[in-house]
Amino acid sequence: MAEPATACPKCSAPTSAGVRFCGSCGAALQSPTASEAADELRPVTALFADVVGSTALGEHLAPDEVKTLMGECVSRLSRAVEEYGGMVQAYLGDGICAYFGVPAAHEDDPERAARAALRILEVVREYWFELEAAWGLSEFNVRIGINSGQTAVGLVGSGDRQPVALGDTTNVAARLQGSAAPGTICVGEATARALEHRFELEPLGGIPLRGRDEPVQAWRLVRARVRASPSPAFPLVGRDAELERLRAEVEGLTQAGRGRVLFLRGEAGMGKTRLLQEVRAIAGEDVVWLQGDCLSYGGLVLWPFIDMLRSWLGVGPDDPEVLVRTKTRARLGALLGARSSEALPALLRLLKARLEPDEDRELPAPADLAAAIRAAYRTWIAALAEHGPVIVAIEDLHWADPSARAVAEELLSLTDGAPLLLAFTLRPGQSEGARLRLHALAEFAHRTIDVVLEPLSEDAARRLLHLSLPGLVEEAAMSEVLSRAEGNPLFLHELLRSLVQGGGLRRGRSWTLTARAAGYLPQALENLLVARIDLLPDGARRLAQIAAVIGRSFPVRVLARLAPDGFEADLAVLLREEVIQELRRLPERSYVFKHALLQEASLSTLTPARHRSLHARVAATFEELFEPSLDEHLELLAHLYVESGELQKALAYLQQSADKAEGLDAQEEGAELRRRAAKVAARLGDGSAPA
Repeated sequence: MAEPATACPKCSAPTSAGVRFCGSCGAALQSPTASEAADELRPVTALFADVVGSTALGEHLAPDEVKTLMGECVSRLSRAVEEYGGMVQAYLGDGICAYFGVPAAHEDDPERAARAALRILEVVREYWFELEAAWGLSEFNVRIGINSGQTAVGLVGSGDRQPVALGDTTNVAARLQGSAAPGTICVGEATARALEHRFELEPLGGIPLRGRDEPVQAWRLVRARVRASPSPAFPLVGRDAELERLRAEVEGLTQAGRGRVLFLRGEAGMGKTRLLQEVRAIAGEDVVWLQGDCLSYGGLVLWPFIDMLRSWLGVGPDDPEVLVRTKTRARLGALLGARSSEALPALLRLLKARLEPDEDRELPAPADLAAAIRAAYRTWIAALAEHGPVIVAIEDLHWADPSARAVAEELLSLTDGAPLLLAFTLRPGQSEGARLRLHALAEFAHRTIDVVLEPLSEDAARRLLHLSLPGLVEEAAMSEVLSRAEGNPLFLHELLRSLVQGGGLRRGRSWTLTARAAGYLPQALENLLVARIDLLPDGARRLAQIAAVIGRSFPVRVLARLAPDGFEADLAVLLREEVIQELRRLPERSYVFKHALLQEASLSTLTPARHRSLHARVAATFEELFEPSLDEHLELLAHLYVESGELQKALAYLQQSADKAEGLDAQEEGAELRRRAAKVAARLGDGSAPA
């Protein structure tokens, strides 16, 4: 039976029972448990903000008044952070320290931090105007530093314990804030890489920071782009069948006026956005294209529909209200004609524009206003479709709020009588987007198209790799990247980019792998995959960590010996959320992580101490359960004991593995095992290592 749906008490976003944190705002949905108190390594974006000019208040006000005014300012800063799902960890005099990624990671934590920082600049500017009008202050501003990376996270304190993130990431963020000019945002290199396609950045070069030998490369965050630029272009490969299907549907829309509801479904990184771009290109200029993006951090209710209406009107979120009102009346009045008197007031209210007194009186009571807005939006889209084909494209429908789903449902029936294509991108899992899809399949099956993107074939992935990395590529390097990406275009692209930037791939006569990619998660993928693991209920999340230590695939009887009682319910959650899948039931029940990078993401949050402890427990369990057939598990046991730090046992199993390989005439494999044994022996200080 499906878990009952609940709502986040903070932002009202839909959640599933048992989930620890809201996927939209990050608020805690359960009380912390003992297991959550354990230290972890996590991808975190740290934000430090400090008010400049607060000391001048002391010349005009009494100490208690200064405290009140600064308290109000810092509270406004905190609200800006929380609006984007961040957590204020500490109040530092006239500023704050905030984390994005604690207590739960989001795949877009750097973007959330950037938008919170831009909002902080607005908040302080508004507050400055108030202070200037009251006391004539000539200087009041804020400077902000942001940095991203892996940190150690844990609870500290003796009473009300609070989570803190420690490490170089937070230290650099604090130093960047100190070096920022008043009224600016200074970001570190990892954050800049994550933001470069959605925000305007200006390079600041190397900034010398106290406590570091080398300057830190930094950028000034200027503003968000009006429409985010696409990710670095890479060709569309291995999607010929899907592309032909989409081409046929667009031609049916433009040539025959046939309405459709299209769902492009697939895991993150499979190319849904890329295919949607192809749909737009095929449609051409003769089709009205309206696009809105659902936001992971919530934002305004109905945001994708507000965004596409604004784009059609030619107004931005920062435009003066009088301009929004004037353009709305002019364009919608011309389009809707006599229908404008019914639809215009509700659409103006949707845009937060002021209404005339008679229009305000015509609006229904608040309880019925949502229905009026849905009807008005439907009227607008229907009127557009009277003049030619229209495509309404909504990205990331899995992040839609209930109100956005309701508006989308209102538009479905238009496809029966108008040249309208509703195109949605959607990930697997429970969401408002999934509910919309089920409704469309139930009520409009004759109009609904479901296109599911599966991993690329090996041939297609090889073509994509060659196109993304021009020149000859050494086979070992190619195999390493392809095996880890497992047919996911985004994973392949990010692995290549990180290896090239980090020196793991170097170009001579051909691209050569200088450091193994295995065990390393690029920042963009770490945020994406750890966020997916973090959304699991706590028991399932801890079970995923234990399973990941056992290996990419794992027998249930090993997991049963290591997991707490009742683990089967958590195992069912991992299956339902598609973190793992069944490998076999006979001769014994075994499961496998759906993607190797999900296994690595589960491992990545373990501290070194817990990492060693779990590996030692798993090794001992294998020795106990598989004692009659240990020969089949020698290499695994050697790996587990190396990771646990018990090198003497690891050396013994490596030597046995080498003997076994050579006994089977696998000389090359035996030689490699002896090289690994020699390295372990050297770490032990064994003088016989060369032998």
